[in-house]
Amino acid sequence: MNFVIILAYTGFTEDWEQRKLGEVGTTFTGLSGKTASDFGHGEALFITYMNVFSNPIANPTMVERVEIDSRQREVEVGDVFFTTSSETPEEAGMSSVLKEKRGVTYLNSFCFGFRPTVKFDLDYLAFMLRSESVRLQIKLLAQGISRFNISKTKMMEIDIQVPKIDEQIAIGKCFSLLDHLITLHQRKLL
Repeated sequence: MNFVIILAYTGFTEDWEQRKLGEVGTTFTGLSGKTASDFGHGEALFITYMNVFSNPIANPTMVERVEIDSRQREVEVGDVFFTTSSETPEEAGMSSVLKEKRGVTYLNSFCFGFRPTVKFDLDYLAFMLRSESVRLQIKLLAQGISRFNISKTKMMEIDIQVPKIDEQIAIGKCFSLLDHLITLHQRKLL
């Protein structure tokens, strides 16, 4: 498999701003107070743990049914989800950005949500939060022995890079295209 991607950015000369995650948004919890009888049916959906763990951008079809519950916080397009625990520090705190939702949707109870209070390009946000520099910070926060947990309070202290929105859009398009090309090439190999 041979392909070349040439990246050329012109006109972007401003420094990127470094911010703490907690400076650019707020957190919220996933489903709570539910029993087994609430799941598997109902008019609402919830984003599964595996959806968050596996996808930088949440897959709108990787959801399950749950009863609508006005006590729960509905997710919104632009929200970010983080897994709260995993079997290894490398897999804790995986993130996923919601770009599309289909109806009343909640977040599973094994994740927490983050709602940006500043404008982000969603593709940039998705790939930046899975970047090596951010993942290294998150890995260092994972606490445990047989199961590793992430504190959402500590997660809000990680440093992220925030370029101007037009540069975010250019970077987001580039990584989105790259991700699409990789997916196409993987399908060809199957």
